[in-house]
Amino acid sequence: MNQPHVVVLGSMNVDLVTKVDKLPLQGETVFAETFLTENGGKGANQAVAAARLGAKVSMIGRVGSDDFGQQILQNLRAESVNTDKVSKDSETGTGIALITVDAQSQNTIVVSSGANMNCGKSEIGHLETLLGSVDCLVLQNEVPYEVNLQAARLARENKIPVVWDPAPFVTGTQELIKHVDFLTPNQNEAELLANCEITDEKSIHNAFLKIKESSDAVCLITMGEDGVYFLSGPGINQIPSFLVDSVDSVAAGDAFTGGFAVALSEGETLRSAARFGCASGALATTKLGAQSAMPFRKEVDQMINL
Repeated sequence: MNQPHVVVLGSMNVDLVTKVDKLPLQGETVFAETFLTENGGKGANQAVAAARLGAKVSMIGRVGSDDFGQQILQNLRAESVNTDKVSKDSETGTGIALITVDAQSQNTIVVSSGANMNCGKSEIGHLETLLGSVDCLVLQNEVPYEVNLQAARLARENKIPVVWDPAPFVTGTQELIKHVDFLTPNQNEAELLANCEITDEKSIHNAFLKIKESSDAVCLITMGEDGVYFLSGPGINQIPSFLVDSVDSVAAGDAFTGGFAVALSEGETLRSAARFGCASGALATTKLGAQSAMPFRKEVDQMINL
């Protein structure tokens, strides 16, 4: 099997992570048990996930001309992610994310986007130069909307599958959703996309039908401990979650999307690709951090074959 080429156009951040017993209430001060500096950003997380799972990965995006930007680039290269298409922005700093994780592995995240939001024509130009060798394009919502829209249209015109992780949720994406092939929202993002509450399988089915009114894309909703759901014919299909000792849910969605994109690019069926992504996401919760928590191919293959 040839090594698939996955291109990720998206964000790169430095994550400042604290571990606490409980998340603070408004106006409350809590003391952190630990603090660490991590490389993050949904785009970079997904790129590292895909690279660790065996894909050839090219990253497109921007960092600042600062120490944080250099740190991100060095780490991506160490993870075998090609950074030739990553620009250094001389006017804006590298993106920063402030992350707090509680004892139940729940988290809050505040992002200062920095150079990520200066992505534009040059990033689309970089994508154009790679089109002849791309098996899958992965997008998120941490770069300007117009860049995602142009990238999705360009990929579609060249018959390249587009996987869009609609996170963090933003409004006004009615046009973009028409130009993607696969959606990977979590429960909260699916509720916002469908404008309905998800409480059980019936409401999940209803959400799928509402999303399908706007797009022909295949939607896979990640539901944490309840696994992953997708529409299969007239009914819904569930991939059960893998039982693990979870310590941190920060990058589980990125691990799922990266894993799903790799399996899809390798020619796996929808169900097999979803199960591969589900295993990747579950394993990512067993370690603290974002990119450092991404599983390797051997780990995912072992979990699937248990």
